[in-house]
Amino acid sequence: MKNFTSHTMKKLKRLLVTLLCCACAPALSAAGLRADLNCLVFHLPDDTSYIELQYLIYGEGLRYLPSEKGGYQGRVRADITLTSIAKKPFVVNRRFFYMTGIYPDSVAGQDKQNNYNLSRIPLPAGRYTLHLCLRDDNDSTATPLCYDTQIDLRFQRDLVSASSLQLIGAYATGGNHSVFTKNGLRLIPYFSSYFPSQVDTLTYMWEIYNTDKVFARNDVGWVESYIAPAGADKAYLLHAPLKNTYTFSPTPRYIHFQSFPIDSLPSGNYYLHNKVFAPDGKLLLNDSFFFQRNNPVRSFFRTPDERIDIDTLKQFIDYLFPIAKGDEVEFIRHAKKDTSYQQLTEFFRAFWLRRNLDDPWDAWFRYYGDVKRVNSKYTTLRFQGYKTDRGYYYLKYGPPNDIEYHPIEEGLNPYEIWRYYILDNQTDVYFIFGDLDLSTKNYTMICSNKKDEVYDPRWKFRLKPKDARPVDIEYTE
Repeated sequence: MKNFTSHTMKKLKRLLVTLLCCACAPALSAAGLRADLNCLVFHLPDDTSYIELQYLIYGEGLRYLPSEKGGYQGRVRADITLTSIAKKPFVVNRRFFYMTGIYPDSVAGQDKQNNYNLSRIPLPAGRYTLHLCLRDDNDSTATPLCYDTQIDLRFQRDLVSASSLQLIGAYATGGNHSVFTKNGLRLIPYFSSYFPSQVDTLTYMWEIYNTDKVFARNDVGWVESYIAPAGADKAYLLHAPLKNTYTFSPTPRYIHFQSFPIDSLPSGNYYLHNKVFAPDGKLLLNDSFFFQRNNPVRSFFRTPDERIDIDTLKQFIDYLFPIAKGDEVEFIRHAKKDTSYQQLTEFFRAFWLRRNLDDPWDAWFRYYGDVKRVNSKYTTLRFQGYKTDRGYYYLKYGPPNDIEYHPIEEGLNPYEIWRYYILDNQTDVYFIFGDLDLSTKNYTMICSNKKDEVYDPRWKFRLKPKDARPVDIEYTE
């Protein structure tokens, strides 16, 4: 979610068309053409209001024809009709064309990238019916994707109001301006109310209008945001990461940007609540967004019948090696061989129950966060981070209080010294890791004063390049 790529989006369960502005939006499909759609409403203070239609068009289902610039290109047409719901109705018609990239061949397939596009249509305040049809403009025989819904664009200019909730799949700051640049962020929309296990954050943007017309100049209002299970109007277990409060001063438009970690959220139905309060505590706005979470790993501890993929379970068990003790070590060493799924699940559950009887999931979740950190920081060409020495000792003893980095020192290979002020009732503990081969960046633990660890007073000798090591003298530091 932190990088401006479509990597996150590719992992989503592909709901063919999801209209987030509607309570019940069906999935639509036609042979070949497939697309996701967000339908949102926004307001420009002291100006106008507009609807924003955001599209994710799947490239693999389009027809590609020769382009004037050479190669082959897809083309999608969007026909939009908006009819006002009023005593004297009027009609607004718009047509947009969206072009794909240019490819060396016309064969539809997975090499054709997905395309993100949008349409913004300014409108007077009011209620409208929307009729939208997407067509493969290169294939006259293809069935269009069409949908009808109602749009409420009645913003109150003298009252506090808000935009639609903009879900965000990925974002970045700075860089080149794009059609999806909004409020200083380049973003890729998220197109579903379904969050599979691969998605570990729920990120969104919400615009709040006209607080400057309601609050006194020096007053301060606040926004309360939290995630709650469907049917419970309180934050999930009052877990701090799933509840936040932000204050703001009066302004024509306040941008509320929020990202909740949901990797610890078990499978189920939830609401994302956003509430705006006046300085005197009066509730001004109450917005709720329903979403579904699929997280079998989290539910694994809560529901005995919940299953996770056996290869994933074996990988999770392998992560436990640095903190395993006694018979646990032997089980982990042989877990990838002829071990049944039941044996694996019983071991994994019992392992964490022994460490936190009240909340085994919390213990695993915190440790798994450390695993992800060492895998991100210490992975080499040959080993994942948790299998390197630095990853192993980080997981076993936790992060050090201090690290001395020695990337360049005359006559020695790079090395690091990790210091722990107190470790297992021992003070001033250190570990020294050296890059012994200069090719894999895999630092080896070569000396420590920790009880039961390797102590080598000649550790600097091991850091000297092989052709520079003394032969006939004792090299001791």
